[in-house]
Amino acid sequence: MRNFTSTQAELGENPLLGVTPIEQVRLDTYCRDEITKTLRGLQEIYRNKVLLKEIQDVLSELVPKGTSWNDGRKGMDLWVIFVLGTLRLSCNWDYDKLKSCYDYHHKIREICGVDLFCDVDIVTGRQTIHDNVSLFTKEIANKISKLVVAFSHELLFPEERELHSRCDSFVFETNVHFPTDLNLLKDSVRKVLSIGGKLASSLKITGWREVKSQQKKFHSLYNKLSKMRHSNSKKEERKEKRRLEIER
Repeated sequence: MRNFTSTQAELGENPLLGVTPIEQVRLDTYCRDEITKTLRGLQEIYRNKVLLKEIQDVLSELVPKGTSWNDGRKGMDLWVIFVLGTLRLSCNWDYDKLKSCYDYHHKIREICGVDLFCDVDIVTGRQTIHDNVSLFTKEIANKISKLVVAFSHELLFPEERELHSRCDSFVFETNVHFPTDLNLLKDSVRKVLSIGGKLASSLKITGWREVKSQQKKFHSLYNKLSKMRHSNSKKEERKEKRRLEIER
């Protein structure tokens, strides 16, 4: 027997005495801790009933085919499995850490819908958590991830707008010595021209027809620069001549 959320009141019903409605759980909006950020995301999912229904349909795949939803011993709620599975992945926890937080972290218990009046001292066995959360497989997580990403894009970018961007570069002093600095410059320019040419071709941007020619010209300049070294001659006139060649 499985429920999605067995402790949350339906529309028009009064909530259980010790159960805080998930939409009303108070979370610090300024907290940057991974647990709080994950719980806020889960709370936002629960508030959006369309997204929640889609996720519920995916989570229903956790129940093996042929298993009754109404008969038999009560199992862990699908919402709780989803919350614990998400926390385990996003916070990189093992099952011992997951059990400890599920048993004693007040906000996690509120988001899971635990009755903090009647069940405040009840803890869950590690094996029970393992057996249930392990049903939250990689395939299930990927399906839900796609739904959440699509929902986030629709929420943040309700209308497709043209992307305007700009980039800049600057020179800063480092202890990189010759000729390493030239090699880095060569690699940078080579990739800029290569990637820029490919993007221009795919996006049909004009002005990049001579990209191959520019690569050859830069390579020629690079060879010239790599041969420029200050003269080690003891004769001042040769050293001066070499200095003038470099400064040109």
